[in-house]
Amino acid sequence: MKEKDKKEKIIERLNRIEGQIRGLKIMIEKERPCFDVLKQVSAVRGALRSLGQVILQEHLNECIVSFGQDKKKIEEFKKNLIQLFSKICSHE
Repeated sequence: MKEKDKKEKIIERLNRIEGQIRGLKIMIEKERPCFDVLKQVSAVRGALRSLGQVILQEHLNECIVSFGQDKKKIEEFKKNLIQLFSKICSHE
């Protein structure tokens, strides 16, 4: 995928997240039930976590070149880093 396409997909995700946050504000203003608001908060957090993972994967795919040609080392590093990132994000 071209760099421009990757950037556009990330911006699309950010636009959706922005819309979700605006929706949260409206829910609060309209005094929607707490349960509904909390479900939306959870959805926003999930969207942000997913975005972070996409950005991390793109970064790894572009920057991992410094590992040279050792594909096993590269794949293990990527796997461990993605697992760590997922674990950190799930405990926020």
